[in-house]
Amino acid sequence: MIAALVVALEGACCVGLGAALLRGLGILADLKPGERACWSFAVGFGVLGWIVFFIGALGLLNQPVLFTVLVAGALGVLLLGRPLVAPLEVGRDAVFWSLAAVLCAVAAFDLMEGLAPPADADSLAYHFALPKQFLAAGRLEFIPRAVDGAVPLLVQMTYIPALGLGGETALTLWTMVSGWAAGALFYTVCRRYLGVTWSLAATLVLLTTPTVLYGAGNGQVETRMAMFVLVAALGVATALRGGPVRYALLAGVMAGFYMGSKYLGGVFVVAAGLTLLAGRGWLRRGAVFSAGAVLAGSQWYGWNWVHSGDPVFPLLFGWIEYTGPGYWDQSHADFLQDVFFGRETVVSRNPLWLLLYPFRATLMGDAVMESGRTGLGPFVLLMVPFAMAGVWTRRHRLGSSALAPIAVLVALHYALWFFTGSSQRVRHLLPLYPLLLLCVMAAAAAMRDRSAFWRPMIAVFAFTIALQLAGQAIFTMAYARHWLAGDSRDAFFEQNVTRYGLAKWLNANLSATDRVALGDRQLLYLLDVPAYFAHPVNQALLDLSPATAAPQRFYAQARRLGITHLAVRRSGNDAKDQPTFERLSGSLRQSGCAAPVKIVTARAFASRTLPDLAAGVATFDILTVTPQRCPFR
Repeated sequence: MIAALVVALEGACCVGLGAALLRGLGILADLKPGERACWSFAVGFGVLGWIVFFIGALGLLNQPVLFTVLVAGALGVLLLGRPLVAPLEVGRDAVFWSLAAVLCAVAAFDLMEGLAPPADADSLAYHFALPKQFLAAGRLEFIPRAVDGAVPLLVQMTYIPALGLGGETALTLWTMVSGWAAGALFYTVCRRYLGVTWSLAATLVLLTTPTVLYGAGNGQVETRMAMFVLVAALGVATALRGGPVRYALLAGVMAGFYMGSKYLGGVFVVAAGLTLLAGRGWLRRGAVFSAGAVLAGSQWYGWNWVHSGDPVFPLLFGWIEYTGPGYWDQSHADFLQDVFFGRETVVSRNPLWLLLYPFRATLMGDAVMESGRTGLGPFVLLMVPFAMAGVWTRRHRLGSSALAPIAVLVALHYALWFFTGSSQRVRHLLPLYPLLLLCVMAAAAAMRDRSAFWRPMIAVFAFTIALQLAGQAIFTMAYARHWLAGDSRDAFFEQNVTRYGLAKWLNANLSATDRVALGDRQLLYLLDVPAYFAHPVNQALLDLSPATAAPQRFYAQARRLGITHLAVRRSGNDAKDQPTFERLSGSLRQSGCAAPVKIVTARAFASRTLPDLAAGVATFDILTVTPQRCPFR
């Protein structure tokens, strides 16, 4: 009950904060009732994340302050005006009611996930683990870890009030609500250009898209960033069509929220800024847009710069002087470039692959692209022929189309993303996918009255939704089993988080004065004792790069970090084949600098969706650091 009340209060806070900003910009009055609520939530979601950053930077992350912020923000709901909610739109055909029934089933599936404990590995590793760490400290902490530590965290800041005031259930429920808010916003945007049934169908396609199913119900940020992109794109389009310059400012603020949530947001800021330069008044629009983007999205870059000297830590290593003590070095910079960025590139960055990437990403199921389980689904590719036919029938009106600026923005962002060396994982394009889906749907809608196209288009919808629903049913099995069996939180983690048994033992046997180093990132949120993530690439304070061979240095670094225990996975008999962390930990044990405490076994599996297909047992040696016996002192 408390969790539901906290989520309701935080939702009202987002709506209120957004309504206040939109009212201040003079935009709220331009929106319809349904748009007012959805736009306000999207804008307020970003504003709340922006505010919590400064609260955390000031060391004020406590329940009274967080509760005060939510209550004060919720008062802004009064600015929405009447009616607060748009009248329910109801279609007149069987197709509409069929889609509505399927949407209710999707909501029921999502609710099972929203009320269950978290299980997604990335969420447990940092999306949820970092807010938990910040709350425990009462302030933000700089984490000198590439990729998932010293990164923009605006979206994760909205998780802090939910977790701090309502606990874990409020946290998971908040991710479900904010994920569905993106779907609701997308529906209102579709209604500007499409009918009720087509808008509902497009929303259903979006909500069942594999990458949305994967990320909307947990801490992954892409679905929530789609809200920023939708409002920003409409702001760009309105400004370019002669709208007031305040729409360019709104677009800048929303693009800034995207930039404050992920480094990739900088690509969107550039794409939106370039789109705004078309036509007269480009200088004024560009200046206002840039000011909004900097104001809304620069705080995390400033945070990194203050603590390390690098606003995009550690991407500028070697170009600027670092101020952080040993945060990064050349060996880690080279290793990150070779291992992370090298593996994230699947196809060559040339004009041919720019055109072919969507086909490979959709049809080939590449493991690095993750297009199988977290892809964008087949709908757009299947609908492209109908969209092209629709574009041809309206070719003389394309220049004046309200969606033309949005199509240009999508194309620019895609090209910049492809050629600037970003990760080629498909899910990183999710924030732009609703805009692409809207453009394709609007183009194909021109052919809906032609019988030769109508039935094939219905078949594409039916096939896509059926396929994606089947995927959601498989994905939801773990949550359904949890609720049907009445499992405890502990039993759920045993079944759905690989190697959870290690976290369970550490929580039971270590104390707040201990600190354990381990290499299993999915356990970080689940640990209630201090821990250090011993990643071989993303951090340098505990040097685990391949060139490291000196146990003396490893011991000194461990002591400097306050590490008292090592959780070492047994990986084989040949020391040459062992990862660096395991090899160096073994060296400390042989030298007398670490002593065995316990052998812990934990259930392990490769897939949390189908854990029984490849289940096994992982074995860990728990070592305690013994400085009194260590010759390296």
